[in-house]
Amino acid sequence: MADMERFRSLVEKLEGMISRVDEGITHIKPDQDKWSLKEIIGHLIDSASNNHQRFVRLQLGDLNNFPAYDKDIWITAQKYNDMQWKDITALWSSYNRILLKVIEHMDTNALGNVWIIDDKKLTLELIVNDYYRHLDWHIGHFEERLREIIEGR
Repeated sequence: MADMERFRSLVEKLEGMISRVDEGITHIKPDQDKWSLKEIIGHLIDSASNNHQRFVRLQLGDLNNFPAYDKDIWITAQKYNDMQWKDITALWSSYNRILLKVIEHMDTNALGNVWIIDDKKLTLELIVNDYYRHLDWHIGHFEERLREIIEGR
């Protein structure tokens, strides 16, 4: 896949950011309806785990009715704020290193395979690119939340 360097760069960028954060502030929610830093990384773990399934299954053929997930329900159910920062960040980093390998070795003939959901056809290539677009957006989200927490202290 042509964008491997960009994908790797995004993973490394967030790894660098999370390594510099004081664990003592990672549970803080600036507002009840805003995620903490732990919850943002937790959401990115959920995204990685769901997309891992899509990346592998779509290499085997088209997907019909493979479930999506409700991000807020998953965050609430998993209680990321009660977990250790080092555990959450290690899992996120490891999972994303594995995804980079999955994508690097992806059969290019499978990139056109589709996931059919809600009468839409999403190709494997689009899903992979969207995963990293989503990660990039949450890197900005993480930076903004960190700033909010620091300024609110």
